[in-house]
Amino acid sequence: KLCGSQLRDARVRGPAVKGAMHQHLLLSPGGDTVTGAMEMGRQGARRLLRFRLRGGADEDALAATFAGFVFGFLFLVWGLCISTLSPNDYGLRRNFLTGGIGAQVERGGIHLTGPFLSFIPFPAAQTTLEWANGAAERPPISSRTGADPNDPDSGGQPIQISCAVQIQFVKETIREVYFSFGSYEAARQRYLLLAGNVVSNTAQDFVPQDFWTRRDAIAQQMLHKINHTLWEQGYIVATRFEIMKVHFADKFEESITAIQVAEQSKVVNEYDQQVQQVVQSIEVLQSEVQAAIANISAGADATSKEIRAHAQRDAFALKQGMKAKKYAELRDRLGFTTHNMQEFFKIHVLQSQNKGNKVVIGISGVADPVPKAADKQAARIPKNDL
Repeated sequence: KLCGSQLRDARVRGPAVKGAMHQHLLLSPGGDTVTGAMEMGRQGARRLLRFRLRGGADEDALAATFAGFVFGFLFLVWGLCISTLSPNDYGLRRNFLTGGIGAQVERGGIHLTGPFLSFIPFPAAQTTLEWANGAAERPPISSRTGADPNDPDSGGQPIQISCAVQIQFVKETIREVYFSFGSYEAARQRYLLLAGNVVSNTAQDFVPQDFWTRRDAIAQQMLHKINHTLWEQGYIVATRFEIMKVHFADKFEESITAIQVAEQSKVVNEYDQQVQQVVQSIEVLQSEVQAAIANISAGADATSKEIRAHAQRDAFALKQGMKAKKYAELRDRLGFTTHNMQEFFKIHVLQSQNKGNKVVIGISGVADPVPKAADKQAARIPKNDL
C-alpha cells in the first residue's frame, strides 16, 4: 500500500522507469533481450517497493467507495423492486417487460413488487363526474322532456341539464375495468358517455312541470339507472346524483313564469276573499254581541229601576207608618184632640217653610187695608209668639 505522496511519486517515476527500460533494451549490443527486460523489471519493482505504506491513511477512501457502491446498489434495488401508491389509490400490478397483469389489487402504501413491476393506479375514494358550464369536463346534457298530457302534440320541451354524479371503484372489479378500458382516463371518459346518455334518456320520461314539482323523484330515478348501467358496463357503482340546474328555452320559461304568476295571483285573490269573509263574520259577530250587550243592559236597567222604585215605595210606607205611629204617641202623651193635632200640623208646616226666621200669616175676614208701616209690623210676628 502506498501513501498519497508516495503514490504520486510512483505515478511520476513510472513512465521514466518504463522509458529507461525501453532505452536499455534498444542500446544493449548483443545482449539478451529477455534477460535485460527481466532485470529492468526487477529494478522497477525495487523502486516501487520504496513507496510501500506502513499505515492506513487510505482506508477512508476505500470505505467511501464501498459505501457509494452499497448506496448505488440499494438505489437500484429501490428503483427496480419497490413501488408506492398514494393513500387514496388502488394499484394493479403490471410487468412492463412482458405486459402481464397481476391478480392482486393493492391499496396505498409502499410495496415490494420486484424488478420491472409497477402499479397502475385507480382512485379508491369517490370521484365526481360533472356536466355543467365552466370548469366541468362536459357541457350540460341536452335532451327533451316528455309530452305534456294536456298537449300531446307538443312533443316535449328542449332542456339542458347541469348535473353531477359520484362514482366509486370496487376493488374486486378493477382488473375488469383495466381489461375493458386500458386505463383510468379511458374508463372515466367512457363513464361520462354512459351516464350522460342515461340522464338524457331518463329526462324524456317526465313532463316539464315535473322538473319543478318532482325534481327529487327525477334525481332518484336517474341515480338508479346510472348505477345499473355503470355496474353492468363499467364495473363501478354510482353513489350520489344531483341535478344542479335545468335550463328550458327562454320563451317556454317566460310562458311558464306568466302562468305561474297568474295561478299565484288567483290563489292570492282566493285567500283575500277568504280574509274578507272572515272580516265580515267578525263584524257580524261583533254586531250580535253588541245587541246582546244592549239587551242585557236594558234589562238590567229596567230591573234596577224597578228595584229602586219598590225600595223607595217601601221606604216611604215605612216612614209614613213610623210618622203616624209617633204622632199617635205624641197625641196620646199630650192629650191633644183631633182639632189640636190639625193646628199642630199647620204650625209645623209653617215652621218647615220658614227661610228667613219669619212667618207670614194671612188672616181672612179683614176688609180695611192695613197701612204699609203697620202692615210690616203686624206681619212680623215672632216665631216664639205663635
